[in-house]
Amino acid sequence: MVDFTYLNMKILVISGTPGTGKTTVSNNIANYLKVKVISLNELAISENLIIEYDTKRETSIINNSKLIPFLIKLIEKYRKENFEFLIIESHFSDIVPERFIDWVIILRCDPDELFIRLKKRGYKIEKIRENVQSEILGNCVNFFINKQLDTPILEIDTTKINIESITKTIMDIILKDKDLEKYYAGKVDWLEKLFQENRLQEFFD
Repeated sequence: MVDFTYLNMKILVISGTPGTGKTTVSNNIANYLKVKVISLNELAISENLIIEYDTKRETSIINNSKLIPFLIKLIEKYRKENFEFLIIESHFSDIVPERFIDWVIILRCDPDELFIRLKKRGYKIEKIRENVQSEILGNCVNFFINKQLDTPILEIDTTKINIESITKTIMDIILKDKDLEKYYAGKVDWLEKLFQENRLQEFFD
């Protein structure tokens, strides 16, 4: 008789612009729950799934045609290892096939704060501007909206809250389905905020 208990593993996809806290929060959740964390960025590097390095944009070009099948095999592997949750995190985690997604949470950050965080990382000004512009436009959210998922797409503003608070919020969502409406995508709108402040020209030439 086949044991189907391992199929109960739930998959949380965490996305967001670099600097919003994806990796730190994902690993912190693992301190509280039986969780396996997959960083797509680290996976692509460790498995040599990089096509080339874009020196101008200071970013790696990922071979998605190889990464996605490899990811699917990993998901099936971890399902059999009795993990309660699997977290897949990356700014390009929208590549995860729809059938493997139970929750989507996009971490957001105010453009001014994000600029500071990325500057501390040592990013060049061109790369900082590109990422901040992406955050203002809500690109990570839009990528998931375009997938037309059955599961809710949620956003958490990480600007003024610490890692423990973000962790607790996410755990409340995935364990208790708590306050989902509070975090539905569309409530964070940096574009409108900057427009009202007449500051869009600071971020877009």
